[in-house]
Amino acid sequence: MPALADAARGGFVIDTSVVQVSQLAARSKGKLHGFWGYQSFAGPDFDLQSAHSAKWSVAAADQSALIIGREDTLQVQSDSATCVEDVILRDQQGRQIRANWKLPKPDQLEIKVPLQDGTAGPATLLIKQYGMTKPDEITLRVYSEAAHLERFAINAGDQEGVLTGTRLDEVASLDLKGIHFLPVALSRANQTDELRLSAPNASATDMQPEQKLIASVSLKDGRVLEAPTTIEAPRPKVTLISKSIQSPIASPIHLENQDDLPQDGRLSFALKTEIPDTFPRTEKIEVAAGDSSFNVLLSVSDGNLVLQDAHSALAILEPLKQFGPSAFGPLRFRPVASDGLKGDWQPLVSLVRMPSLNEVRCPTEPDQQCTLEGANLFLIESIASDAEFKHPVPIPAGFMDTNVTVPRTDGTAFYIKLRDDPSKANKVVLPPLPK
Repeated sequence: MPALADAARGGFVIDTSVVQVSQLAARSKGKLHGFWGYQSFAGPDFDLQSAHSAKWSVAAADQSALIIGREDTLQVQSDSATCVEDVILRDQQGRQIRANWKLPKPDQLEIKVPLQDGTAGPATLLIKQYGMTKPDEITLRVYSEAAHLERFAINAGDQEGVLTGTRLDEVASLDLKGIHFLPVALSRANQTDELRLSAPNASATDMQPEQKLIASVSLKDGRVLEAPTTIEAPRPKVTLISKSIQSPIASPIHLENQDDLPQDGRLSFALKTEIPDTFPRTEKIEVAAGDSSFNVLLSVSDGNLVLQDAHSALAILEPLKQFGPSAFGPLRFRPVASDGLKGDWQPLVSLVRMPSLNEVRCPTEPDQQCTLEGANLFLIESIASDAEFKHPVPIPAGFMDTNVTVPRTDGTAFYIKLRDDPSKANKVVLPPLPK
């Protein structure tokens, strides 16, 4: 190949047009030959590299380096690195982003990719070499900002734990000591995400309190992060043994649902401790509405929690006294340790408000309807003469009267559905009086 002196360019210009790229090996040696006057000379020697389709590899540490909203750096290696003419990133929408690059080593490129306005998803890095018509391609992925993991906390023996951090909506799963956890619910408090994860078929039974572990967190885009994990003390656990509902006064209403607790009634329920082994005197039982709109803590010191022995206790609930006249709906309970550690919620009863029914008066004419008299009749959802409610009489919302027309029955009983539990037909035994 001719070497022509070019003072303007400061040296010799090599004319490569006489050689086809296909005739050259990927790497070869070259030596400069010339004359100084009539004296010939040879040298120096050169390591020559010709452009060719090459295999490129991205450093392992940079596999997930491309993040939307910033400029990121990739370390890429190939034996054709010195032949690179241009580098472009093409995103999944076909948009091309020109990258800046340099050659820190003969076989390595350091590529800076500006992604301030990029989009997440699959991308292709196009590396063009001098003399090559088609660029080499590297398949990559551009990620959104990665989730930041603070810690994963789980109580010994539990099937659920809580992961805290930011952007936890990206979490697909978590693995800890062979236990696979899946997301259940995501909430946010004080600018921090809290993701509850569950392993329904396993529990942290072999993990000891205060044990420090590392959880492996898989994101939805394929990345895997690590989260420091703390095994906390086991939460208190109790089992419901039995329960009994007492009504303070006799009522003509016979509740069909055995789990319905009249608001002015009294509930006694026996509990047996599982964790810890003996029932602590400082442990409390929290009873609350299903939506946590009202609650009460039963304790030994208040007298509404009585230890039966070292392993069981009797809890006493008086809803009208403890919740007030507007409380109704499903109730649940859980143990609360002296340090504030809470057990799981368990269903208890359904709290219902009861109307006061005084009498039914019926006219002598058999085709005339009867009149029911009482107080708080708005607590009735509907009335019927039969348990199947074939012809119900609805009580409208906002009803304020002390009497209401009811269907005539053949006997002494009719049926009502309570507004707080309209799923059950409750029998009312109230002999009719002449009107």
